[in-house]
Amino acid sequence: MLGAALLSCSNQSASTSSPPPSAAPAQAADLRVRLDLLLGEHVMIVAKESAAAVSHSDEYAAYTSLLATNSGDLSSLIASAFGNTAALQFTLAWNAQNGYLVDYAIGVVTHDDDKAKAAMFALTNSFAPRFAGILNTMSRLPLDQAGMLIRQQTEYDKTFIDDFFAGNYTSYYTDLHRAYAQTSRLGDALSTEIALRFPDKFPGDPFSHAVDLRVSLNNLLQEHSYLLTMATDATIAGRGVEAGAATAALHSNMDGLTTVFAAVRVGATSTGFSDLWTARTSAFLGYAKGDLATRVALTDTFASRFASFAHVEQALITAQIGAELQVIDDQRLKSSKTVANDDRAAATAMREVADSVQG
Repeated sequence: MLGAALLSCSNQSASTSSPPPSAAPAQAADLRVRLDLLLGEHVMIVAKESAAAVSHSDEYAAYTSLLATNSGDLSSLIASAFGNTAALQFTLAWNAQNGYLVDYAIGVVTHDDDKAKAAMFALTNSFAPRFAGILNTMSRLPLDQAGMLIRQQTEYDKTFIDDFFAGNYTSYYTDLHRAYAQTSRLGDALSTEIALRFPDKFPGDPFSHAVDLRVSLNNLLQEHSYLLTMATDATIAGRGVEAGAATAALHSNMDGLTTVFAAVRVGATSTGFSDLWTARTSAFLGYAKGDLATRVALTDTFASRFASFAHVEQALITAQIGAELQVIDDQRLKSSKTVANDDRAAATAMREVADSVQG
């Protein structure tokens, strides 16, 4: 049935597309996209690491380790703008934050209130002012603005960790989305200051309409990838209530994707996109339940249909689907040592898809 659904999805391709991208320099835009994605990814890794701690899953160590990978990539990006000394200060503060977040999750899971309170106190009263000062010194981002953004992020991160521990899965996915969206506020603010301060390194307009759409599409597709593997993990483990909440979050994410996709690909019908994307999500969830036939429906039928609909190379779609399927295989086989890196690879592959759709 899933295969038939994919075959019956809209055959319409966009009759017209957005104007070709400007030849203007894209370094500032690339910076904004990359920074927003890394900051958003950080929230998703924290969510997965915390959920693994609550579930006493062997995946906990892998996702905790992935926080260091994310930190290293952020450090490299900061170094490209401010140099190695500033990047080191950034990284030391960022890694301290990671440690506090891990400690908070452990404190919550083990009912160690003192540990949890100490970690949150450190996040609010040590990390937040220290990190705001570093951002202010490096980029000239106003201290008050930086402090407010960081404190809000800390509050939102705490909230979704608490939700998961309490088993409030509907609230968890709502609050996770809020925390994920919040990261773009810091990323956009920091990108602006960097582009203004170093126009020779990062020429171009990071906030043109086309760049806004590129950022939105990238962020939504990355979010989708991580939400999908949360849904498949819950499905495989038999956590039905959580799986239902994750699936609802995927539908909300699709609503955002549908709106942005219609703006990026003028003439593409929203119904055509939503039908294709719904069938895609259903097929992945079916695969998680053990329906191996959906693999062919995804790699052959969906990949071909979506490539035609979105005017992108089918190889990009097939590669991303293969990466996503690998994560589900890891989850089914309990390959805890490889699942986190494969999860990140699937989300990272969405960037090429996003940029290709807009290009």
